[in-house]
Amino acid sequence: MKAQVGDLTQFEAEVLVNAANGQGYMGGGVAGALRRRGGPEIEAEAIRVCRETNPQTGQVYVTGAGKTPARFIYHAVTMLHPAERSSPEIVEQCLYSVLEKAREQGITTIGIPALGTGVGRVPKAEVAEKYLKVLGPVTDIEITVLDIDREFIKLVNAGLKS
Repeated sequence: MKAQVGDLTQFEAEVLVNAANGQGYMGGGVAGALRRRGGPEIEAEAIRVCRETNPQTGQVYVTGAGKTPARFIYHAVTMLHPAERSSPEIVEQCLYSVLEKAREQGITTIGIPALGTGVGRVPKAEVAEKYLKVLGPVTDIEITVLDIDREFIKLVNAGLKS
């Protein structure tokens, strides 16, 4: 795993991870940025998939990636409804779900933002700890933590060095 400041929506990887709700709406934050860059078809597909599968917190559902450089978007359900509070435990389960889905699909490259730290209001230090615990030991998938939040990236990189 490596971590860097940058724009997830322009990152070249097979999968980009979205901090999602369980309804499929892609309003603000990472979701809004992915919708703006990738096109409204991502949100339309996300809403359809959510209506069909009713994903719960901690789970991941998959859509196409629209006009982004990726093949898929993994929507990590950090909250059931838009703008709800999330938790470190939900973020941790989302990370495990991302890895499980990636291994099922034979994915080798992932770009992932700081899940739950925006509207989910989970403290950045706690999320960074979960990333280091769950994603840090992974060797079969090239994981890049990519976020515009310099503080979060600094926390992850500090953990990687220790």
